[in-house]
Amino acid sequence: MIYFGIIGAGDIARKFLDAVRQTEEGEVLAIASRDINRAREWAKKEHLETCYGSYEELLANPQIDVVYIATTTNAHYKNILQCLHARKHVLCEKSLVCTYEQAKEVCTLAKEKNLFLMEAMWSRFLPKTTTVRNWIANGRIGKVNLMQATIGWKADDVYNKRLFLPELGGGSLYDIGIYPLELLPYLVDQKIMELQSLMKRCYTGIDDICSLNLKLEDCFANIQCSFTTKLSEDAYIYGEDGYIRIPKIHYGNQAFLYNHEDKITEHFE
Repeated sequence: MIYFGIIGAGDIARKFLDAVRQTEEGEVLAIASRDINRAREWAKKEHLETCYGSYEELLANPQIDVVYIATTTNAHYKNILQCLHARKHVLCEKSLVCTYEQAKEVCTLAKEKNLFLMEAMWSRFLPKTTTVRNWIANGRIGKVNLMQATIGWKADDVYNKRLFLPELGGGSLYDIGIYPLELLPYLVDQKIMELQSLMKRCYTGIDDICSLNLKLEDCFANIQCSFTTKLSEDAYIYGEDGYIRIPKIHYGNQAFLYNHEDKITEHFE
């Protein structure tokens, strides 16, 4: 049994708790918030016995093996360091951190302490993601030359306030662009070698639209993301012998395999 603690008493923490409760190998023992009243309210609503008014108290619990970080993006770097120094394994909500330097530091520290550290990119583990990755690896569309993905929705700057605030790590790339940026290289098992980007900033200064061109080891990828414009959220992987369409790249349950004559040769659901 793996015992989890959660820091950050928000909506994403509820989804994580529900997911753990659907497994037989994991159990959430406690929730921590910087506001003890918020922690108590969250714990009561979710029928969790233990709550803390500080992250340090949770990290001092010897029963907890892994900490799931459910705070806002701007806090992830500090929270990860706290957990690693407390010798806790870490599963951190996306985006992992805000800069390359921060990523390098936390990964290096995790290796030094022999601790597990992972960005909670659950989309990697969807059955359709595994299926598409196998299709590509098995040469079902031949050599991959190009990939495309869009992801976007219209956020409300009151209800979704954090997305519009740079001090909370807001912006479309950190919030939703991270999905195709993670998944497309993963699907073809290639590293990003070069990146070009264009963006439009909204009135708060964060990016509300981003357009990325990626050069991977042996193919290209184009990504657009936005939280002020609704986009299709589909992805395409184009090979020399056909292509793959993935509706709703970051969730959903379907994938379509086409030959070079636009005919569906396989449909996964």
